Amino acid sequence: MSLKEKLGMAIGGIVAKVAPDRPADPLIETRRAVGKPVVRVDGERKVRGGATFSADLALPRMCHAAVVFSTIARGKIVRIEARDAAAAPGVIAVMTHGNAPRMAPPPPFSMASGTCAASSLPPLGEEIFWNGQPVAVVIAEHREQAEAAAALVEVEYAEAPAALRFDAHKHEARPPSDLLGEPPALHHHNAERALRDAAVRVDHVYRTPRYNHNAIEPHVTVAHWTTERDLTLYDATQSLAWTRNTVATTFQVPSDGVRVIAPFVGGGFGGKGMLWSHTLLAAAAAKLVGRPVKLAMTREGVFRSVGGRTRTEQRVALGATAHGALQSLIHTGVSASVPHASFPEPYTFPARHLYAARAYDIAQKMLPLDTVANTAMRAPGEAVGTFALESALDELAYALGIDPIELRVRNEPERDPTSGHPFSSRNLVGAFRRGAAAFRWADRPPKPRAQRRGDWWHGQGVATATYPYMMMPCSARVRARADGQFVVQCAAHEMGMGTATVQRQHAADRLGVALERVDVEYGDSSLPACSTAGGSSQTVSIAAAVRVAIEHLHTALIQLAGPQSPLAGAKLDGVVARDGGLYRRDDGRGETYTAILGRAGKPELTAEGDMPQPRESLKYSMHSYGAQFCEVRVHAATGEVRIERWLGSFDVGRVINPRTAHSQLRGGIVMGIGMALSEETQLDERTGRIVNASLADYHVPVHLDIPEIEILCADIPDPHTPLGAHGIGEIGITGTAAAIANAVYHATGRRIRELPITLDKLL
Repeated sequence: MSLKEKLGMAIGGIVAKVAPDRPADPLIETRRAVGKPVVRVDGERKVRGGATFSADLALPRMCHAAVVFSTIARGKIVRIEARDAAAAPGVIAVMTHGNAPRMAPPPPFSMASGTCAASSLPPLGEEIFWNGQPVAVVIAEHREQAEAAAALVEVEYAEAPAALRFDAHKHEARPPSDLLGEPPALHHHNAERALRDAAVRVDHVYRTPRYNHNAIEPHVTVAHWTTERDLTLYDATQSLAWTRNTVATTFQVPSDGVRVIAPFVGGGFGGKGMLWSHTLLAAAAAKLVGRPVKLAMTREGVFRSVGGRTRTEQRVALGATAHGALQSLIHTGVSASVPHASFPEPYTFPARHLYAARAYDIAQKMLPLDTVANTAMRAPGEAVGTFALESALDELAYALGIDPIELRVRNEPERDPTSGHPFSSRNLVGAFRRGAAAFRWADRPPKPRAQRRGDWWHGQGVATATYPYMMMPCSARVRARADGQFVVQCAAHEMGMGTATVQRQHAADRLGVALERVDVEYGDSSLPACSTAGGSSQTVSIAAAVRVAIEHLHTALIQLAGPQSPLAGAKLDGVVARDGGLYRRDDGRGETYTAILGRAGKPELTAEGDMPQPRESLKYSMHSYGAQFCEVRVHAATGEVRIERWLGSFDVGRVINPRTAHSQLRGGIVMGIGMALSEETQLDERTGRIVNASLADYHVPVHLDIPEIEILCADIPDPHTPLGAHGIGEIGITGTAAAIANAVYHATGRRIRELPITLDKLL
């Protein structure tokens, strides 16, 4: 059963599969607040320093914690010597598995139960499963005191053999039980035979390394127990409700006894979507000492204990006719995970949905290693999967002598190639055509190594971007006040993507009021529950719930208006919201919200709504698409690669706010440039230690690495989604690495099949 089907069951039953489509959202074609490049509502607070992040918080009597990490990959703790640490200045306590408050095993990620622990291991235990696992926590009056004392803790281990070498153990890889709800393998006809019989074929292995999240705000938790069963957490999290449920289960308290507050989160990219041990350790430390505790992770600490993207080794084999029609598509491979948690990197997903092929073999396996658990990282699967698939498509285009864009157009499917479902909205060919015209693709010489300017070889590359459309469970509350103001409430997250801004635009248009009449409250688990800010799902999920809440509000207002109102007897579908009120469609009569509430003597009226069944996603193949164009220059003597130009042309449905949308798409591209050219988590396979656990050694792009990035959006609404919109947070990184690798080949004639594309691979 697919993830979309599981979501459907979780929200109302698989019967949604055969239910008829809902009418298109009436706001799809609205051009009022929605569609305008509105400035972020929180922008000024952030640039002026007025936005409070979890690390900024200071509570009365608050103390600070620092973590001691294991230095072996596998074994058991024999002895912890903490006397010197306990006697150090300012130290209040040293917490180990021997004296920590009682905790149940944290419940792992589950859509059904709404939990999100990254691992089922206890936060502090006697057994060691990876190098960097927390083994002790020092609590002191000040952070510097806690960190200094943590260095004094000595741990003696009984070391055991560890599985650390990817290449040595990859023959042990096995298929996962499922791939985020989808089958781990899909086969149609005999793809290997079709490959052998093809007129032209390519067959290569592509490799991507481990990657780590490096959000501008490292992970941090402030924990405060007000009673034995009431806990408040100020946490840098992407999952408010799921964090609440997971912590409540671990400490065996009611879920309403845990409140999670995260008004601002300084980036996450998936790394803050799961609950990691530091959150539970902060809560345990606060319980141990009876005071609020802040545990702010160092950058190195994040590398040690928070997982990132796994290493992959992918085979892509393509066979085609002389005209370019795909006869065989094979995409298989191996990625790593850990025994105590399972997050498969679904890198074969793009191959399932992008191109028509007569025969296909799509499958992946997982290899358990003794490292920190891997997790979602911006476009998990699609980011690295498109590198392999789109590089192979480019190789096939050169082997055929067909333009890379034309090859993709010739293999454009009429329906989803593996599910057979019709597409809800697919304008990928148009995105390629628009992008090619703006990028001047036709001016590019077809042969590689044909453009040298001084000491630099120049080349242009292209690749397809794709990411699935998803909606997740969500609730929202809308409050109408007699003074004409409205408040939208939802336990959503704001990590810089513009959530509050676009929902303000949406609610204003849905209510028919001016933008300044709407406020949005979020970042608190006591508000109506919202799922994680992940899967590029938050905007449409909230929009669906807000739509239902406003419909309920309008129904209540019509009833409240009474028999003397021009709205007497009106039905919801017979009125329109405009000019600060409700008015009949037939004769235009109506009255303002303020008038209705004032006459009824009500200071405010509240309504709530839940996201309806996502029935459309069970009937259609639903994705965002794009075409990534880039030009690189490669130094002839040193192999240095520089990005000269970038243009992304996207089909992401209706664009609610071009300013925030383009920012998200550019951010994904920037992250993809880092993935392609510089980022790599280096694991010492002898010890399991990450050796570049800092921004001094783990190289993310800086301003001088990034050119001006031009963004084109088709802005074509999908008739089957709220507001006609799709998710945009993750698609920007997909296709990016392949476009760079393809441009490097066009510049130099050297095909790089292993990331990152560093100097040594081009010399």
